[in-house]
Amino acid sequence: MRALIVDCLAYGDGKKLLTRDVIGAGPRTVKGILQNEGVDAKIIPVENFSKIGDYDVIFISGMSSDFKCVKRLVERVKLKCDSKIVIGGPISNDLYLLEKIEADISVVGEGEITIRELLKKDFNAENVKGTTYWDYDNDKLVINPLREILTNLKLITPSTEIKDYKNYFSARVYVEVVRGCSNFKRPLLLCSNKKCNLCKNGTLKCPLNINPGCGFCSVPSVFGYARSRNEEDVLKEIEALLEEGVKRIVLSAPDFLDYKRGEKLINPYFPEPNYEVIETLLSNCRDLADKYNANILIENIKANLFNEKVAEIFSKYLRTPIYIGCESGDENHCKLLGRPTSPSDVLRAVKIAKKYNLKAQVYFIYGLPGETEETAKNTVRFMHKIKNYIDKITVYKFRPLPMSAFQNFKPNITKYSLLIRETANKINLEIKKRYIGRVLEVIISERHFRNRRDAIGYLPDSGLMIVVKDGAKFIGKTKKVKIVKAYEKYLEGKLLEN
Repeated sequence: MRALIVDCLAYGDGKKLLTRDVIGAGPRTVKGILQNEGVDAKIIPVENFSKIGDYDVIFISGMSSDFKCVKRLVERVKLKCDSKIVIGGPISNDLYLLEKIEADISVVGEGEITIRELLKKDFNAENVKGTTYWDYDNDKLVINPLREILTNLKLITPSTEIKDYKNYFSARVYVEVVRGCSNFKRPLLLCSNKKCNLCKNGTLKCPLNINPGCGFCSVPSVFGYARSRNEEDVLKEIEALLEEGVKRIVLSAPDFLDYKRGEKLINPYFPEPNYEVIETLLSNCRDLADKYNANILIENIKANLFNEKVAEIFSKYLRTPIYIGCESGDENHCKLLGRPTSPSDVLRAVKIAKKYNLKAQVYFIYGLPGETEETAKNTVRFMHKIKNYIDKITVYKFRPLPMSAFQNFKPNITKYSLLIRETANKINLEIKKRYIGRVLEVIISERHFRNRRDAIGYLPDSGLMIVVKDGAKFIGKTKKVKIVKAYEKYLEGKLLEN
């Protein structure tokens, strides 16, 4: 059997403009499952998908925001061949997806067991948990029961054949460390029983059947509570990728500080981070990074678990940014959202990060349920309060995600919502202007989209994009670049040497 995995992640309408340097863990995980079962499998990013070859099955990976890209791809494939089409990734959390996109099967949630079962049944999805499929005999959608969460993480066996991606040498390649999330609180915005306190520190069951976690997020509903992969498996995967020529690896987790923090983690506060295990992992990561002249990075952390002890460990072993979710700068709004952290937690965390030379990036969402003029203005004020301690603000428009507690809400966009976005853009420009005049090492990744003499590059220790003038002839090299201009989303620089 021959299988093709098309990576549509973050392609939106079909063109990936930002985060072009990100290679997610999902498609590699699917490829690893298939290869372990004897299937000849290949990954291709959708932008490189030109000819449809002779494949028995085509897997498509996407997010909810990639709907248009995935739909167009399926229509194109259907016109050219009779391959079985299977859709997976967060886009499949919509159980009615196949009524909108004419694929054959969708894999809902974790695929390790589901895909193996589909292979054994020659992709007959009848009675296969964790799938929906189109019953062509009766011309109807069939929704099978959801699958229980994966407890044997040894079944996570990602392929390390990374050269399916042309930009593997400059990309941030994600290696899954933690699956699931420890925030099993519920958004109080949906709670009609104001005396109920069951989920204060997390609970698996809610008497009102409110989905767990932050209201805008589907991770706890889809992937369950936080579980950690064995260090040996993580390090083996990292070294195999480094041997292939990868230079930047991200330890992927909804919250890295959940790593080995406890069994069946549903409490976002207790116990504390497992400092000893984290230090051992990062020490070994540092050894690998030094051996292969590469960088290993951390991404997401919860502000309430981040402290000086964690910061000291991070800064001792890695040159890494840290990504902190704040979402709203209003204390009460955060409680309504089901957040495990408050703005005061975030302020404390970014101050610690600054002290230890860790570049903090903070996330916000505008148009959220419960947003008011007051909460929006408090968010804007909070952005200004943290701007001197951080390296970037990332702001998203609220999107109701299937299987999240807020899945039935619509974006609440007002002039005050837009003020959040505008403030983030202004602060990001202000922050990026600090780079003007500095000389930075930049990994040259690819030609610029419009000016083919220029190139797109990235810093080894972050995702900051840099347009390198006259840099196209140095693709694959690391060069010193002097920053001459700053924009809201990227920098522009000139080569110091040719």
